[in-house]
Amino acid sequence: MKTQKLMRRLALASALLIALGAGCGDDDDGPRIDGGPGDPDAGVPCDPPPPDSDGDGLSDADEGSQQNADTDGDGTPDYLDDDSDGDGIPDSVEAGDDNLCTDPFDADGDGIPDFREVDSDGNCIEDGDEPDQDLDDDGLLDFQDKDDDGDNLFDTEEYGDDCANPIDFDGDGTPDYQDTDSDNDLVPDLREGLADPDGDGIPAFHDDDSDGDCISDTIEAGPNPAAPIDTDADGSYDFLDIDSDNDGLLD
Repeated sequence: MKTQKLMRRLALASALLIALGAGCGDDDDGPRIDGGPGDPDAGVPCDPPPPDSDGDGLSDADEGSQQNADTDGDGTPDYLDDDSDGDGIPDSVEAGDDNLCTDPFDADGDGIPDFREVDSDGNCIEDGDEPDQDLDDDGLLDFQDKDDDGDNLFDTEEYGDDCANPIDFDGDGTPDYQDTDSDNDLVPDLREGLADPDGDGIPAFHDDDSDGDCISDTIEAGPNPAAPIDTDADGSYDFLDIDSDNDGLLD
């Protein structure tokens, strides 16, 4: 008799533990809220979505509603401010997307989301001073793009030492970081790059005779500078090659 009572008690206890356990851990049926970087639920549609009081595609939680964060100090908390950092670019654009479950976009990966940063791509040029465009059509607006003109040269390699006065090497009114042919020799910067085959201290994208053979890059590039000639097929375009035909004699 005692054994039967003990068995019934054990069975009840087991059932109770199972019931309690069912209410613990992640609830896949509940609302999903972006918990920040590394959140395993990031990117999963929210159902129902978390609050977004200003309708900018960023959840109130991501905008620091609990801390009453006010990034630009304008007296309006971020979760009610359509331009939290006051850079002239709406949070809805800087968010990266309109999915309330994804992390806010952080173009330069510095841990500060773009909607709170006045230089989102970390290129030393403030977001408000970069055109609201996608110059190289790579899907990134210029203020979030580390290479605005898509020439495989970082903006930081093209604008020089003074962020406020970016270099315009050929004086055409377009700064180098937005100019696909910075030295105006008809050869795209994409083909010239930072190489300095003649060792004169001037990178090829600024040098009209990159290999120092007294033949201009424009001539050596051939009739289609976008696809420069490589006479000896050694992987170095003629305008970068001090021995273009590989005959052992310098050009």
